[in-house]
Order: sequence, then C-alpha cells, then structure tokens
Amino acid sequence: MEKKSKFRRFLTRVGSVRLSRIWDKFKKPFNFCWKTGLAIFAIVFVIQLGEALIDTCKDHLGLTHYYWGDEDLGKNIEIRHFSNNQAATYNKITDERLSPKVRWISCVPERDSLTVFCDKEGKRGYLNVNTGRVVIDGQYKHAWHFSEGLAAVVADNGKVGFINYDNEMVIPAVYDYVVDYDYIFEDGICVLVDGLTNKYGAIDRQGNMKLPMEYSRIFKGYGESTWYIRKDGKCGLTDSDMNIIFEPEYDNIRSNSSDNNAYLTLNGVKQLVSFDGEVILPFVIDQTWPLKYMVKYHDDMADEYELHPYLVEVMIDYNCHGVMDSRSGKMVIPAIYSDISMISKDLLMAEVDGDEENNVVFTTDGKIQK
Repeated sequence: MEKKSKFRRFLTRVGSVRLSRIWDKFKKPFNFCWKTGLAIFAIVFVIQLGEALIDTCKDHLGLTHYYWGDEDLGKNIEIRHFSNNQAATYNKITDERLSPKVRWISCVPERDSLTVFCDKEGKRGYLNVNTGRVVIDGQYKHAWHFSEGLAAVVADNGKVGFINYDNEMVIPAVYDYVVDYDYIFEDGICVLVDGLTNKYGAIDRQGNMKLPMEYSRIFKGYGESTWYIRKDGKCGLTDSDMNIIFEPEYDNIRSNSSDNNAYLTLNGVKQLVSFDGEVILPFVIDQTWPLKYMVKYHDDMADEYELHPYLVEVMIDYNCHGVMDSRSGKMVIPAIYSDISMISKDLLMAEVDGDEENNVVFTTDGKIQK
C-alpha cells in the first residue's frame, strides 16, 4: 500500500511539472487573447449602448425619419414623418425643410390648394400644398379643408365659423361643433347640424340660412343639381339654391334633374312628375314577375305549379313589392311590402319589412284575410 501511495505522489508531481511547463508556454498568448477579447467586447458594448442612446434621443427629439410614411403633397413637395409623432414638409429636390415640425399634416385636399396641420400645441392651421409653407399659423381647436374659398374652424368659443384665405372670419362662429362631422361647402351650400336636436339645416357662402334646422337628413344626389331632404320619415326635394321643389311628404324620391322631373312614391304608387308639378306618368313600375301557386307536392322536390291567369307581382323602388291586375292595370295590393308570394290559388302572403313573423295574408281581390 505504501509503495502504491508513493507511486501516486510521484505521478502527481510529474503531472504538475508538465502542466506548469505547458502553462508557462501558453500563458502569455492566453493572457493577450483574454485581454484583447475583453477590450473588443467592451468597445462593442459601448458602441451598441451609444447607438441605442443616440436612437432613443433621436426618437424623443423627433429626428428619426420614417421613410415608409412619406406622402406627396404637391409638385416636388412631400410630407415626411418622424418619430415622436412629428411631420414636416420638404422640397424633394433640394431636401429643404419648408415647414416647422408639427404633429400631423392632413393628406392632399380635393377641393382647394390649402391643407390643415396640427402644431405641437394641438392647434390647427393651414399650409399651401404647392409651396409647403405655412400660410395660417396654428390657432384653432379644429379645422377643415378649404372648399370653394371657405374653411370651417372651431373658434375659442367652441362654435364653428368659416374663414377665408386671409384668415378673416367671414361667417361668424355661431354653429354647433359636432364630432366626426364634415363642414364642407358643395356647390355653394354647406349642411349644418344642431348638436342638441341632431337636426340638419343649410347655409350659403354668405352665411344666409337656406333651410332651417328641422330636417333629419339633407344630402346631394350623385351627379345631380338637386338636394334630397328628409323630415318625419318622408322625402322631399330642393333645387340647387335650396328652394323646395317637392315638400317632404313622399315615401321615396328619385330625381332626374337633367330632365327637370322626379319619380315620386307615395302609398305604394310611383309616378313621374315634372318639377312644375305636372304628372308625366301616373303609374310607374320598375319590374314585374308572374305569380304562381303549388298544385301538387312531390318528395323529390319536383313540385308542380300553375301561374295565376291575371295577377302579377310588381316592384318599385328596388324593394317595395305589390300585386297588380294585369287585365285592368290597377293595383290589387299596394307596393309597400318586402316580398309577396302565393300560398294557394285564392290566397297571397305579403312580408312586412323582411319579418316573416309579421306576414299579412290577402285574398286575390286584395282583401286582408282575418
């Protein structure tokens, strides 16, 4: 045992000597590599930390340019977006900044050469889309694009008024401001809304009240010079200057201003009437279908039907259905229902407002079946 112990000590001593010699041989290169690696790591860490701090500062100061958000504003003018919710106008050729940095700049307006911006204090102003320069400093709580030479703004009193290009309040700020509503002139008319009653009226470019605030809707027909008005669930029509052509007493109206006439629907009857009140067509139908009823049922769904000899389904205003006697051309059931079908040779069923639970059953002579 003692010999084995001595032998082990001998091997340990020899091994230590060899390891010591190996360490002495590689000690200097190892220390050099270790120190060099630490130095490189420290340098890279400092650089990365510095870049991160610089990026953070740039983001905070609004210096980071978000290239993907750039928008064309006018000829050679663009809106550039930066970090921290900032934007400014630039000349794309010279790279010159044309406006101060603001919160946002509205996209190109369709109606005029000025567009709205919001400054860092949340005030709205205007800049020229062709020059990129501010022409009206930020000073309004809310503002809309210029249209037909006028722009709606919310003044300090919280009311809506209209300014001109010289920033003069040409229509006093006396109208209610309603969120998400556009105060825009169209063909000399601006539709306004009462914030309390939610009723609509209209003014002209001089601020004259053309329609009082008593309508549930006022809107212009596409490609038409006339305006549609709605009151108490009924439709009416005005000319381009808001003079009443047809009082709001019809179920539906479709204007043909190029021909100076309109289709008027009342109580399931549609007529073509001139703007002077002359009835051109006393009875108008948009579409007809034959009415049929089942005479024999088959399990394979090949049911047998027969056409009614003289009753036809008619439709007006795209979704109002009724029944007409084709022999006389007179209405048997007024065209006020969402659908009509025959349930037997002598009975018809009319659907009310798409609700199958409120169906009405008629006889073929138009009497309601109790």
